[in-house]
Amino acid sequence: MQFDTIHYEIKGTTAILTIDKPPVNALNSDDYGELYEILYALSKNEDVRVLILTATGEKLFVGGSDVKEFAALNGYTGPMYTKRNNNVRSYLYSYPKPVICAMNGSAYGGGVGLAICSDIRLCVPDAKFNLGEINMGILGLTQFFVARCNNGVARKMVYTGERIDAKTAKEIGIVDEILPREELMPRALQLAEEIAAKSPLAIRYAKECMIEAEKNALAGSDFEYECISKLWCTEDETEAVTAFLEKRKPQFKNR
Repeated sequence: MQFDTIHYEIKGTTAILTIDKPPVNALNSDDYGELYEILYALSKNEDVRVLILTATGEKLFVGGSDVKEFAALNGYTGPMYTKRNNNVRSYLYSYPKPVICAMNGSAYGGGVGLAICSDIRLCVPDAKFNLGEINMGILGLTQFFVARCNNGVARKMVYTGERIDAKTAKEIGIVDEILPREELMPRALQLAEEIAAKSPLAIRYAKECMIEAEKNALAGSDFEYECISKLWCTEDETEAVTAFLEKRKPQFKNR
């Protein structure tokens, strides 16, 4: 299979998925569709036991969503966009094989979402992280974020959209290991080999058990979707996106 944005190769029992959309690897709906197709195909490949998700470039792993796509969304198409992309993240989160996220750079918005939905998260020392959806007049990833990160810091990031460094990200659970750039992929491959050497059935059931343990934290996912759907209809969302594209400060009206 050939795709425009996401490429993959299989090395032994490991599949390496690489996001390649310069200059900032910002993903739109079609890109998430590609990711789903590749994930689904690899789920059927019994020779593949572990996945590594990474990206090209040195500055950004994923620079969030493609905000230009937001400008055409409204109260009808916005919820469809949210549902589709959330379904891909949910599939990644519950994927039947372990996923290692090797972040070659910073992760913003949806990039944090892809990382949080992976099982093991590695990054380079200069990586930064934020949840910028609030700056676009919407929200997202709250359920996954709270399920796997320190609740107090998660709330602060959701409310402010502030950026944090790799050290802070490790402290709150976004990142498991921080590695020099030249050691990032070798460490990811080493972990993949270690995991692949275990019983595939035992690994799969272990993952299912851990997902089950997090279910209470994710029980509000449908409510989050309802809230986002309402926000797509607001004047403030339109103003936030317009202001971002025009590189000015938004003027919110609380409607």
